[in-house]
Amino acid sequence: MNDELDHNTIFHGHDKTHITPPQDDDLKNTMPLSRKALVDNIRVKKKAYLEISGLEAEPVGVELGKKDCIMGRTAENDLQLPLDDVSRQHARIFCRNEEFFIEDLGSTNGTYVNGIAVVKCVLRNNDQIEIGDAKMVFVEVETRG
Repeated sequence: MNDELDHNTIFHGHDKTHITPPQDDDLKNTMPLSRKALVDNIRVKKKAYLEISGLEAEPVGVELGKKDCIMGRTAENDLQLPLDDVSRQHARIFCRNEEFFIEDLGSTNGTYVNGIAVVKCVLRNNDQIEIGDAKMVFVEVETRG
């Protein structure tokens, strides 16, 4: 009996057993799979929300979609912010190429992201948005599926 061990030798108690690796014909129903190939095929979806405070009501969360969201004081907006220091049509949030942007629509009091007045900018997770006395947090979540 050969005492040399190779990678095809396994032990059962004190006995050693030699196994034969599968031949190419035995693998005809299998396919090599790399982690990269598997991960590259998983679709990542982004969902975005605004967590709004500073209104008379309790803080509220609003889901943003791929459609533009116009924010302003009057009821015809997608998101109504009924505050005196908010313009009738104040700002819009929109999605292009999987990124969300905010754009001021020529408002009187301006749109602020992280304390900086903006005309248009990309939004990142946890950005703090101020439109008048309304305070919002932009939240972006990635899901795989």
